[in-house]
Amino acid sequence: MYFLLAFLTVATVGALLSARTLCGYNNISPWWKVLAFVLLWLMWSAPMILGLVRRKGWLEGPLYNAVAGVSYFLFGFAFILFALLLFRDVLWGLIYGFSRWRGQASAAWSPVNLSVLTVVNLITLALAVLLSFYALYQGIKTPRIAEVIIETPKIDREITLLQINDMHIDRSKPVRWFAEMVDLANAQQADLIVMPGDIVDDRVETIMPQLTELKRLKSRYGVYFSPGNHELYNGLAAIQRQLQKMNIVWLAGEGQQIADLPLYLAGIPDLPVLRDKAGYEHILDRASERDYKILLAHNPINAAEYIERGFDLQLSAHTHGGQIFPFHLPVKYVNRYLAGLYELPGGKLYISRGAGYWGPPMRLLAPSDMTLIRLKPVTASRKTVKPPAFEILPTNNAEQACIFDAKKV
Repeated sequence: MYFLLAFLTVATVGALLSARTLCGYNNISPWWKVLAFVLLWLMWSAPMILGLVRRKGWLEGPLYNAVAGVSYFLFGFAFILFALLLFRDVLWGLIYGFSRWRGQASAAWSPVNLSVLTVVNLITLALAVLLSFYALYQGIKTPRIAEVIIETPKIDREITLLQINDMHIDRSKPVRWFAEMVDLANAQQADLIVMPGDIVDDRVETIMPQLTELKRLKSRYGVYFSPGNHELYNGLAAIQRQLQKMNIVWLAGEGQQIADLPLYLAGIPDLPVLRDKAGYEHILDRASERDYKILLAHNPINAAEYIERGFDLQLSAHTHGGQIFPFHLPVKYVNRYLAGLYELPGGKLYISRGAGYWGPPMRLLAPSDMTLIRLKPVTASRKTVKPPAFEILPTNNAEQACIFDAKKV
């Protein structure tokens, strides 16, 4: 109930501010102003309305897919438009206020000049449309392969892990899209495939064609999965049974040695009760000191605590890298981290932006990815070698002499 009230509040405020900025100051009919508010409110409320439609089963099949795609796109457009209007008005107000303070302001460029405001509003709308379609292209294209190299003295040969997360498989996303992801993943020929959550985002029985594609994932030592918050929302037990039928190893509060590799892999579920503390004190009981220890944890918020407990690397997801700018800012504030590789005391945290999307089929300044992590032994070139204070150079008469080199002291 609290979430619903918060969502309705955000939708109403976002729609009201956008509508007032776009047409509240113009001499148009009040009915057009009300219509603009209603349309914007419907765009902002699309996730809530679609969630209700999906739960009630009012739309199914291709019709639901089409309605969901258009509705979520409009929701993303409303967010981008609101962000542009807010940024524009703050910047415009600051510049005009500073100009007035300097005595150089022109009334023609006043933020309350209706003729100028109308032109600027049209430009802002056009820019929002262009950014929305660019974000749509970035959201629905096949994710790129990002590459991360981590050196450690705990291994003696290169080990590759392919991290795939945040696919958000639901009934509205085409099977072909996930087939292309699987083909790309298999082409990396990784030693392990690891999936730290939010792969499934719908009831299992409604997404079997999409889930079947995951059966084709191949790596030398298997595919490993730890659940995220969206698996929890959509029936964790049913999802576990289905993935285990597909020979995907389920790690939720446990870990295991990976074949004959000096590698220990563990996973924890993203349970709300654990987000404020690091649980699972026993999770490293079967690991040895010599192992390179990796934790799959969907939510990165407790990374420092788990690294301190003894893990060398935590692989996380959840943030989508912000997905649509400027949503990056609140996402980082809430989760402490955003995306990429972080150096923490005692180990590392890596967060992938994810292969798919949640909600709007859009990404803006947060490209989707699957990450190939190369664990490499520490090379000789990385070791610290103190340079000599002198070097032996040949003299003109072919004798050897010790020549002091001041540059190498």
